[in-house]
Amino acid sequence: MNDFFYKPFSYFKENRQAKHLFQQQNTPPIYNYHIRKTGGTSIHYAFLAHSGVADLDTFYQQIAHKKNQRVIANDKVFVGWNARLIQGGKYFYGFAHTPAYELQLPKHVFTFTCLRDPAQRVLSHYKMLCYFRDNQVPHPCMLTEGKWLGNSFDDFLKNIPKQHLMNQLYMFSKSYNIEEAEEKIRTCSTYFFTENINEGMADLSVRFNLELKLSYKKRYDYTLNINDEQLARLREILDEEYRLIERLDV
Repeated sequence: MNDFFYKPFSYFKENRQAKHLFQQQNTPPIYNYHIRKTGGTSIHYAFLAHSGVADLDTFYQQIAHKKNQRVIANDKVFVGWNARLIQGGKYFYGFAHTPAYELQLPKHVFTFTCLRDPAQRVLSHYKMLCYFRDNQVPHPCMLTEGKWLGNSFDDFLKNIPKQHLMNQLYMFSKSYNIEEAEEKIRTCSTYFFTENINEGMADLSVRFNLELKLSYKKRYDYTLNINDEQLARLREILDEEYRLIERLDV
């Protein structure tokens, strides 16, 4: 039997509400291609603040745990990770880690992404996982990613899958093609870098007449013991991503 008959009335009611609110809003739907460890969660919170909810940590978790990952608050629609709803384009703000080439977004969607120095991004990822391990934080990612740590940073570099190691390149090119990734990033409505994230968010604030205040979430108090030789090797491994960033940072 068609799934249509199993959807509760609240599902259709929420769809109508989302469509109505989208028709009333004075900004295009805003979508963030969220590359991990580039300040994405801080960016999300700047937009989620327009939900009018005081506790943004709880609100973020509400989006994460709701079945369709869409929450309506303060007459605004927020969508996280749900590719179908993201591609529907009826929201105030949406975000996901989904690679760009797996999404077909409507032309009216305003798209952006934030990039970062490749080595610093990987080190931030490693630091987060070490913090979770040593402080026994039961984060869902540890079921898979905790195994990458091994006993050293060298083990981590051997174990981490390429799509996570070079996530900035993979987000925009499944084949890790620099030219393809550059072309796709340049088709975004805008992009900026973690190193000048304040300026990037200020520009978005002006574009949409919104107050977008960064709160810098997910900072982990953990000291890494990475020597110069390991750092040099990391930069060598990430050469393709550095070439991509150099082409974009002009």
